[in-house]
Amino acid sequence: MSAPAASQDPDVSSGPVDVAGSDAAVASAASPAPPALPGSPASASASPALSASSASSGREARGTARTPRHVVDVVATVLLLALLAVEAVAAGGGIVFLSMAFHSCAAPGNTCDAGLGTGVVTVGPVVVALVFVGMVVGCVLRLVRRRLAWPLALVGIAAMVVVFFAALLLVDAAVQHGF
Repeated sequence: MSAPAASQDPDVSSGPVDVAGSDAAVASAASPAPPALPGSPASASASPALSASSASSGREARGTARTPRHVVDVVATVLLLALLAVEAVAAGGGIVFLSMAFHSCAAPGNTCDAGLGTGVVTVGPVVVALVFVGMVVGCVLRLVRRRLAWPLALVGIAAMVVVFFAALLLVDAAVQHGF
């Protein structure tokens, strides 16, 4: 008679293997050891065997379960970040649009600080983009760490408003209308 052929399936083991998750390891971990008296040699030998099989499966190494992800926080953060993106496009475009205020510089009696105006119109959209990217990165990091992120998105929305109105005030200060 010939010996049985080995299985060609790589997932099927051909013999007893002590691997975490195998039938033998699961069966030995599932069956509780008989209680032993404290201080007896049987209790000392049974405890390491049980802990070794459960340690090899990694159950103790995982630690405690993480806090659950707050679905409401994720949805609110995504919606607020979408609003922030729309606001960033509007603020950046509005700051560039403020350059039209310098068309009145040619009128008699008007004076303009071209350096300040050009700096605001050039740097303003960059600051808007930096605020947007910073808030998105900050919110994503907070979501990954399972912390509330929607307050940071609200801060980003407020910061975007502050950046736009600061640019508006600086452009207004750069253009002096004469009478």
